[in-house]
Amino acid sequence: MGILETIRTAWSPRARLLRRLAAIAGENERLAASLERHAGLCGYPGLKSGLATAAVAEAADAQVLRVLLLAHDVWPTLPGVERREGANHWARIGADLAAAIELVRGLTAAVAEWEGVDPAIAERLRELRVGKDQTLRLIRDLGLKCDPQALD
Repeated sequence: MGILETIRTAWSPRARLLRRLAAIAGENERLAASLERHAGLCGYPGLKSGLATAAVAEAADAQVLRVLLLAHDVWPTLPGVERREGANHWARIGADLAAAIELVRGLTAAVAEWEGVDPAIAERLRELRVGKDQTLRLIRDLGLKCDPQALD
């Protein structure tokens, strides 16, 4: 890629939005892996199955974002530094819930940004955003079932 191509893509609204979407996709992959890891640490069957269900849903969402990005020759961004693991289920699920809320916020902003650039992508992101509400409720309900003073 030449210098002129680099400058052109840097100022392109589509390229800028694809980079933001790649960051969202990377965070979505991190959340899916985190939920799967936390399900493996859990000894309570009800909590474990709920975390596993949320992990599968997030992994499916991450795959949808990955396919959407790969159609535009963009890869999801690798997530940054791993977040600190909590000492108990309540802390770990609380961190997962915070990450899920940030993903919903990011997707909501992405829908608004993509409206004027590519309505088809905006609609796909809107569908993805609606599905995330169910996962968000599940993670919140699981967090409410945990005792914040209990240690694993």
